[in-house]
Amino acid sequence: MGKNLSKVNTTFQFCDGGSCKKAKGEIAIREARAYLRNKGLWDATHTIKTRCNGRCEDAPTWIVQPGNFWYKNLTPDKAVSILKSHLEEDQPVEEYLLYKEGWSVLLTENEKTIAPVTFKDKTDTVLGEALIARSFASDQHLYPLFKYLFQEPKPIAVQQYDAATIEIKSPHLVDYTDDYEVKITGEELQLQLTIAGIPKDISEEIADRKVSVAEVIWLKKSTIFTKAIRLKNKKGKHLVTFWIKDEDTVTWEHILTVYLGMSPNHIRISEEV
Repeated sequence: MGKNLSKVNTTFQFCDGGSCKKAKGEIAIREARAYLRNKGLWDATHTIKTRCNGRCEDAPTWIVQPGNFWYKNLTPDKAVSILKSHLEEDQPVEEYLLYKEGWSVLLTENEKTIAPVTFKDKTDTVLGEALIARSFASDQHLYPLFKYLFQEPKPIAVQQYDAATIEIKSPHLVDYTDDYEVKITGEELQLQLTIAGIPKDISEEIADRKVSVAEVIWLKKSTIFTKAIRLKNKKGKHLVTFWIKDEDTVTWEHILTVYLGMSPNHIRISEEV
């Protein structure tokens, strides 16, 4: 029988992702759950292992609700004191907090900065002079992009491997129910790509179509299609290129803002190669 959620007053979200496990987060979780059991607080609380709270640099992390309290660098001793403070005093332990609602900054000593995506001036062996931005190849970026491009068709063209370029004129099904692969199928296109993380013992066929490199390309010449998204595997083999018409400013702005996190009015361009 599941927990009666109508009795739950406080929810603890324990991260048990890779970084938090490495930082011994599981030990703190065990102590927290043992405390809740032994103090008769199990029914009034709910604990969840989240897989990832998105703050690996502050591992182990917890989130306590209500209140949106985020804790960092958890230890078994900290765990019990946090439980006591929330459940007995209805207060957070301020000294252990990473963030709480209303704060404008995070209290962290381990912030990792990620360089923003930037276009660089390059001479591509296939396309010639172009601005090229190394972009995102994970499924959490590619799957939404594919849905945007194909479910309500945009005026794009697609080139698979070294085949001829095909213009897309009708809606396509974007199916990502497989563990590793996404399938794009419709009247003009049949495309299968591996976009999830794969185990080392996966078949060579699936590994060969694993997207490892994604580039957004902006050609420096006048033509019908002047922008593109090019996907390759880890060996540099070309998998597919999605071409965007020069006149299609709507699709281009979506790629800049949603896919690259870049304002169309402030496109980041570096002269470094």
